[in-house]
Amino acid sequence: MGFFDYILKNRTVMLNLDAKDWRDAIRKGGALLLSAGSCRGSYIDAMIDGCERNGPYFVIGPGLAMPHARPETGVIETGYGIVTLRTGVNFGDPENDPVDVLVFMAAKDQAAHTEEAMLQVAEFCDNIDWLMELRVAKTVEEVIALLKRAEKQCAPM
Repeated sequence: MGFFDYILKNRTVMLNLDAKDWRDAIRKGGALLLSAGSCRGSYIDAMIDGCERNGPYFVIGPGLAMPHARPETGVIETGYGIVTLRTGVNFGDPENDPVDVLVFMAAKDQAAHTEEAMLQVAEFCDNIDWLMELRVAKTVEEVIALLKRAEKQCAPM
């Protein structure tokens, strides 16, 4: 199941979340994957531990992060989630902080990083217009409509 399919099916979206810091943002956003059955609580802890040990390696662009950890740290099945923050938080990446959009990923194994799903995530995150629309969305329904449009416009596999 690709990025768009997963989000559209499971509605793993949280908007305008209040987070006191990056750890809080990961805990709260990781709860999306937990409630969808994609991971255990240990996976959320592993995302935080990884960032503490290795720095903000999953901050991938201005205001944008893609929190994830290794599959063996608690992934049950591949899943994705999208979170926007009311106020951005600093991860320690001076070029890209503050982060206000997080795209969560839990991959069951290395093969689960399917080319199609990763291309969809990259294409979505590279589109400034889609990210701006995501940032101002007030409802999950608005995000679902955006993702349906984006899915149609993304290059077919």
